[in-house]
Amino acid sequence: MKINKIRDLTLVSIDSNKTMVIACDSCGSIGMKEGDALKVPSIFVGKLTLRVAMFEVLSSGANIVAITNAVCNEMEPTGKEIIKGIEEELECAGIDKIALNGSTEENFKTTSTALGITVVGIVDNANLKVNNIKEDCLLISIGMPKVGGEINLSSKDEDIADYDDLYKMLETQGVFEIVPVGSKGILYEGELLARNNNMNLNLVDNMSIDLHKTCGPATVLIAAVSHEAYENLKTMKRVRLIGKLNKN
Repeated sequence: MKINKIRDLTLVSIDSNKTMVIACDSCGSIGMKEGDALKVPSIFVGKLTLRVAMFEVLSSGANIVAITNAVCNEMEPTGKEIIKGIEEELECAGIDKIALNGSTEENFKTTSTALGITVVGIVDNANLKVNNIKEDCLLISIGMPKVGGEINLSSKDEDIADYDDLYKMLETQGVFEIVPVGSKGILYEGELLARNNNMNLNLVDNMSIDLHKTCGPATVLIAAVSHEAYENLKTMKRVRLIGKLNKN
């Protein structure tokens, strides 16, 4: 069995045709408990934490088969609300009939909200979009960097990347690799993507987006795309050309 760690993904070779893709995310001190630094309804803790790990696995081209949630709080009321958020996020992503398992803390009183999520997917190796850039191409982004209270939780935030954006890119010919961007920002993930594919990243001039700002719960997706794919995708809202990727 061959295991590779690439970016925030663990890839486990199942056989010559399939790979298991694993991603995880954690969230602490965000919720409605007395010790939480950011007061947010628990349902959004579940939604946004799952979003990050699901974006990672889905971006690889994998189909999600199992999710675990480690709720470091009591089931009533915190755990129940977090799990409700997880179920709502799965519905937003159009995912059902998966193994969903978890645990809560019933032995001790907790004063801060904490959650760990693990997502497992399976992908045909022919469809795996990890270290998959074979030619010079373009780097684009979808979504605006946002974190914490900047994200509109009262309704769908039109500024951030969503599942429709991700599925559209996965279905578009010439999209070689997709990476969700989190706390380290667009430039960090873009340069890491370039290095992992033995490419150089050359940024465009007069960038209209902050490449260093945290993107919180994966509010931005970046993608390495062909010129033809860019022409097909650039009419989507929030799409920006970040730079060019050229072979070393």
